[in-house]
Amino acid sequence: MNNTILIYGLTILVSILLIAMSIYLVKAHQCNGLRNQQITGFNIVTRLRELLSHVQQHRGISNALLNGDVSLTSRLTPLTLKVSKSIGAINKEFKTGDVGEQLQPLPRWESITEHWSRLSIKTNQLTSANNLQQHNKLILNILYFIDDIAEQHQIYKIVDAQGEAMRHMWLELLFTAENIGQIRAIGTGVAAANICTSVERIRLNYLCNSLQQSLDDGLMRGNSEQIRQLLQVVVQQVTIDIPSIKAEEFFNLASTCVEKILLEFDKQLQQFEQQIMPANEQRIVASN
Repeated sequence: MNNTILIYGLTILVSILLIAMSIYLVKAHQCNGLRNQQITGFNIVTRLRELLSHVQQHRGISNALLNGDVSLTSRLTPLTLKVSKSIGAINKEFKTGDVGEQLQPLPRWESITEHWSRLSIKTNQLTSANNLQQHNKLILNILYFIDDIAEQHQIYKIVDAQGEAMRHMWLELLFTAENIGQIRAIGTGVAAANICTSVERIRLNYLCNSLQQSLDDGLMRGNSEQIRQLLQVVVQQVTIDIPSIKAEEFFNLASTCVEKILLEFDKQLQQFEQQIMPANEQRIVASN
């Protein structure tokens, strides 16, 4: 009788342990799968951020050329190649998923690649206004695709030390960089044409007011000095009857501001990515 009770008790205990172990293994597998999914998402977002920067620069330089300034000509072809290279790298990420099946890009990505294919060929045939419009539409699609990827790969589940998700911070930084990017593109074109039309003046004033609001809200504390300088240059040297700044000089000044915002985005991206990396991988990254 006692032996029967003992065997019965051991059987129950072993069953409980097996169930607990099974649950643990399932949970561990799920966590590992989520981690792999998030890492893949980070890789794609990193590539998309590079693509964003290249297309934004392409917009500004092509607008200068279409407005008659050839000082930036030598930069256009290398930028076009960089955009195509970034697209190829992103396509490669979609084909090398580390789960059992290949990752499938969202329909928006096909729209982006097809749009760039058309735009890169026809840029020099467009009017300045149409060139800006086409680039703006393409860039907006890239920004939304970054958000799509972060959502699809559950990156937004990661929070900072205060429990805040990254979505709001990311989008605010990226759209602020795009705001400055549009100021760069229009201002470079104005400087190239050596005239600021009423339409361009209205658009620049709107963008600058929006950027000033971001400064007032404290979004860019570490980069406010350069951005205030840019805003001052727009008022004093761009939105006047005869612009007094060279296209290349304005492009470079605005580019410094754009890159500082994107570098802040990169910094946040790296901080969140390290939260899901094992300790040994973090040590490798820190030593590089």
